[in-house]
Amino acid sequence: MTKREVAAMSTTGVQQLVHELQVHQLELQMQNEELRRAQVELEAAHERHADLYEFSPVGLLTLDAQGRIQGANLMAITSLGLQRNKLSRQFLVELIAGEDRDVFSHHIQQVLKGGLSCVCEVRLQNKSGIPRWIWLKSRAIPGESGRLPHWQTAFLDISDRKRADAAMQVSNVVLEQRVKERTVALDEANERLDWVVRATNDGVWDWDVLHDTVFLSSRWKEIHGFQDSDQPESTKEWSARIHPEDRHRVLRKLEACLAGRQPRFCEEYRIQKKNGPYIWVLDQGIVSFNEQGRAIRMVGAEMDVTWRKEVEDALSWSEREFRTLADNVPAFFSYLDRERRYRFVNRRYEEFFGRSNEEIVGMQIQDLHGPDVSARIQPYLEQAIAGEAVSFDCEWKSLDGRRHYLSAQYVPDRDEQGQVRGLFKLLVDVTALKTSEAALRERETQLRDLSAQLLQVQEEERRRIARDLHDDVTQRLAAVALELYRLSSSMTSRDTALSSCLKELGGCTEQLTSDLQAMAHRLHPSILEHVGLAAAVREQVDEFTAHTGVSAEVMTRGMPKTIPPDHATCLYRILQESLQNIRKHANAANVLVRLLRTNCGLGLCVHDDGCGIMEIERAAYSKGMGLTSMMERVRILKGTFRVKTKPGEGTEIHVWLPLEEVNCET
Repeated sequence: MTKREVAAMSTTGVQQLVHELQVHQLELQMQNEELRRAQVELEAAHERHADLYEFSPVGLLTLDAQGRIQGANLMAITSLGLQRNKLSRQFLVELIAGEDRDVFSHHIQQVLKGGLSCVCEVRLQNKSGIPRWIWLKSRAIPGESGRLPHWQTAFLDISDRKRADAAMQVSNVVLEQRVKERTVALDEANERLDWVVRATNDGVWDWDVLHDTVFLSSRWKEIHGFQDSDQPESTKEWSARIHPEDRHRVLRKLEACLAGRQPRFCEEYRIQKKNGPYIWVLDQGIVSFNEQGRAIRMVGAEMDVTWRKEVEDALSWSEREFRTLADNVPAFFSYLDRERRYRFVNRRYEEFFGRSNEEIVGMQIQDLHGPDVSARIQPYLEQAIAGEAVSFDCEWKSLDGRRHYLSAQYVPDRDEQGQVRGLFKLLVDVTALKTSEAALRERETQLRDLSAQLLQVQEEERRRIARDLHDDVTQRLAAVALELYRLSSSMTSRDTALSSCLKELGGCTEQLTSDLQAMAHRLHPSILEHVGLAAAVREQVDEFTAHTGVSAEVMTRGMPKTIPPDHATCLYRILQESLQNIRKHANAANVLVRLLRTNCGLGLCVHDDGCGIMEIERAAYSKGMGLTSMMERVRILKGTFRVKTKPGEGTEIHVWLPLEEVNCET
């Protein structure tokens, strides 16, 4: 290749390279132009974003990962009430009310943990005392390497909404309360109306005069012999059932009411029941008129007064019956008016005072009974006239001079307005009853004295038998047992069988001796006399526990140094019988015995957790001393006896005996 060709080729390559450089330069210029336009647009967008951020109606905050405020727009500064330089680098949590900081902390944890937008409602600190509520929505902004260097939150002041919600809630509560009260009032009114209708036993009817239709209550249908399923009858059918003698009067009165000439309809008349007899009814109603004065509705109620008519017919017969009954009743029966004058007396009154009915009627009470008797009964008479029923006993002398005991009853007689217009006097001659009661009281006193003597003799006999058993019988049995043991020991080896038999007999005799000693102890424990009541009670309770296995506890407090034998014996016997009843019938697991000194006496309480008195009462009365004997022992010593029990919850027996001038143990 020649140099010219080479030079030509070099020139061509250079031209091509220059062209490519020019093209690339144009492309770079175009790209630079686009970059400048993008930069301008970016700056404009940034300015718009800054304006939107700064002047947004929503408070906007930018915070770092520790919750310090990095940036805030104008609404946030205004809402938080701080200057921009003071707001910067301040922890947002410090601006939250103390009671809501836990909610806010939980909100931050959710934002930083989940990386999602979270919302909450909290209150800002406010010195004015009026709470300011804000609604927060926060989101985390991820940084480099997935870390969360800062987060953003937007908030709205929702104080007005909160106050509106609170006011709305109060209004709703008030409204609901009013609705509830009015509903209750309406229900009560309807219920009262229903009860009034049912209580008066009236049949209610409601007549639509314009359309000639009528509503009839169930009671109205029942009065007239209809079934609830029957269709209401027409006015013509109703008027046809009215008795012919009453029909014209009733219909004329009804027409007068519908025309407005009568204020209300009220008539008594006879009407025939459906396929039945005639009955008497009291029918009442009122009419409602429209603006033109035309009757449009009539409402009323009807009552079956057949019974009243029958009563009126029988009144004269009843009066004769009353007079016959009053004259033959075994008592003095009379009636006084408010002026204390007799208006009625029966035959016994006439016979007792020796005056006729005509003489007594019209007399004042002092004229008949004299000033002394009148003065004695005057307070009771005033009470009765004041409206109070009075009962009392009094003495009277008859015409023959004999003394009579009378039981008097004064019963006020009231009029329709409730005012006392007189009183009924009933005097019953209880002279025979008083005599019988006196004799009965004397007999009861004798029986109680006899019962006391019987108990005393019983205790003395028990003491004698116990002493005889202990001092005589058991001693002789002990000697027999010793002799049998001696004989068994003296037997030779060839009499082994006889020696064994004698030893067995000696053991049986010794056991019999122990049993008799125990029996003597139960009949009359010597420990009661020698050591005292408290020790005897403990021994008895220990013996009860040993024989039954029931847990028993004894509590004593302030026991006297000396206790009268009768008192000690009474309490000991009651304890014995109580423990015996518990062992046989109570099915108890625990027993508590308390023996306590009170201010004026000595008390014993026996409590068990068994089945109660209802299941043991029969046995307690039928066997042993029983509750009756317990009460009799206590009554003799002028004490008190009380049983407190309930089925399934055990029984408590309380005994209290009076003691006077007795010193307590120290």
